[in-house]
This record gives sequence, C-alpha cells and structure tokens, in this order.
Amino acid sequence: MDDLISIHEMRRRAPLHFLAKADNSRFSAYVLWHVDCDYLAAVAEQASYGGTPTVSTREAFRREAAIALELIIKAVIAQRIENQQAQQHITRVRPTHNLPGLWSDARLPKLPDPDYHRLLIAKSILIWSGRYAAPKSDKEFEHERALQEPYEDIVSNNSNLKIRRPRSFGWEDFDRIYSIASVEFWKSRKIFD
Repeated sequence: MDDLISIHEMRRRAPLHFLAKADNSRFSAYVLWHVDCDYLAAVAEQASYGGTPTVSTREAFRREAAIALELIIKAVIAQRIENQQAQQHITRVRPTHNLPGLWSDARLPKLPDPDYHRLLIAKSILIWSGRYAAPKSDKEFEHERALQEPYEDIVSNNSNLKIRRPRSFGWEDFDRIYSIASVEFWKSRKIFD
C-alpha cells in the first residue's frame, strides 16, 4: 500500500504531461507573436481595451514563451528521471523558475552566451517582470542584474558612456532554444519507442 502515489505526484513525474503543457504554451506564443495588427485593433475596440494592443500581446508572448521554455526543460528532466539517466542528485523535477539551473539539471547542451542570457531573461519574466512592476526587493534585482550583466552587449557612444543594447527575445530566439530542449526530449524518449 505504501507504493501507491497520488495522481498529483504522478503528474509531477510525467514527461508527457510537461511536454503537452510546453507544446500548448509554445503554440500560444506563436499565435501571440504572429497575430495581425489590424485584428488586434478590432479586438481591442470590442473589448474596450484602452492600452496598446501590440504591447499587450508582446508581453503575453514573452510570458508564454518563458513558460514554454520552463516546461520543455522540465519534460527533459522528467524523461531522464524516468529513464534512470538523470544526474544522481536529480530525483524529481524541481518546482522552480530558475531556467539556467533547470537547463543544467536536464544536462542540455551549452548555449551560446546570447541564448544563455535569454534564459536569464525568461527566468526574470517568470519570477516577476512578466507580472509585476518591480521585483520583491532591490537586493534581488541587483543580484539578477549581476547575473545578466556579463552577457549583455555594450555599445559605447562618443561620450564614453556604456549603453546596453536590449537582448532580442522574439519568436526565432525563443524557438531556437525551445527546439534544443525538444530534440533532447525526443532523443531521450526513443529509449522506450
């Protein structure tokens, strides 16, 4: 009787559950990225939305893309655990938004610096910037900035000031990273197929 586990625990361990949720979020991100501006204007009027529809959908895209990345990485981890190929200390999928940490847990290939920076950006989106005006504390923000700074592109102007160029985080950027994890998931899954 002790071997029985709850339905919730089964879902927390199920690679295909994580994959299905990741795929749903990826699809939503695709739609949000590709939605027609004229359609947005019409829908905004129907909804009595007073903001800027393109800003709203870009924010929503970033949230869905970040969620999709988290879930596809967790799918890889769950699959590796099921295959008994996870690192020895990885016995469950951690309930965290720390995408670089999860990427490491999943033993996914090393990313180029700009894509690693995008993982840090997606982590920020999941933790606070996709929902709130500011992080929980200034100290947490300073820590986040310290982690991201080495990966930022600096452009100097004539007055010797350093200006940071924002890192792109569009469909192609997101989908490239997502695809790396997805390929690894299916490579792992082949053991059973």
